[in-house]
Amino acid sequence: MRRPWPLAAALALGLALAGPGVAQNAYAPAYTVNDSVITHYDIEQRTRLLEALGATGDVRELAVEQLKEDRVKVQAGREAGIELSDEDITAGIEEFAEQRGISVEDVNRVLAARGIDRQTLRDFVEAGVTWRELVSSRFRSRAMPTPLEIDRALDLAEGQPVEIVRLAEIAIPFAEHGEAETVALADRIARDIRSGAMSFDTAVSRYSRSGSAAQGGALPAMPATQLPPALRGQVLLMEPGQITDPIPISGGLAILRLVSIDLEQPEDLPDVPEAERRRQLREQLFNQRITNFGQGYLQDLLGDALIVEQ
Repeated sequence: MRRPWPLAAALALGLALAGPGVAQNAYAPAYTVNDSVITHYDIEQRTRLLEALGATGDVRELAVEQLKEDRVKVQAGREAGIELSDEDITAGIEEFAEQRGISVEDVNRVLAARGIDRQTLRDFVEAGVTWRELVSSRFRSRAMPTPLEIDRALDLAEGQPVEIVRLAEIAIPFAEHGEAETVALADRIARDIRSGAMSFDTAVSRYSRSGSAAQGGALPAMPATQLPPALRGQVLLMEPGQITDPIPISGGLAILRLVSIDLEQPEDLPDVPEAERRRQLREQLFNQRITNFGQGYLQDLLGDALIVEQ
């Protein structure tokens, strides 16, 4: 199956129920989207998944909006004849993990520790992969940049400074406390840091088991483009001094603090062959354009959908 552009994780990421009545009947419909039902259980599970991915703000509201969009995306895909196999969805889950720099096993451990049904992740991934295939089939030719456009992008990028990100980490392995206790510990550490009950440096010295702990958790500076895609979008929205919610890493969880983002002209970056630079720019321009086409198309589909709150 073609994979012309990265799975949006939306991608970019506690339990929030609507009230006591919902808890008594979690499988009752909360919304219908055309002929598809969204239950209170679906909303609870998507909320937990988004929190596990580091989503902030009104996460339950975000979960509801995503679920509505996902129903519309899958329906449009099926009308276009797109039916994913189990192998397609498995590959999408592997890609989901790879974008976060972790293994599928790590993903499953976090799901289990946070009480998230694996089907919730499968539904999330199925909607993303279906949408990617649908939008690509409709807009690929219009989104593909021409050689002249790539030449112009190369000229603009020549000599331009890049965003250099400096992060610090608290890395907590699952092996020391077990999955569920590690999740609870990491959540508590993040709350304590945000409330001022504990400093980041103190948390590093007490809890971090990474080699970076000896340097106060400091990680090597790197171009923002080298961060895993799902993490890059989150970090670039942060202010220096802010921390992420606990995020999955290989074998455990990490809390990251943004130290700084600076525009620099790094001298130690390796030279990239022109063919590779052209490939990167082609992919970047294509992704930007097809994302814009997809957003417009999604708004049209949502406008035509019959969405009813139960």
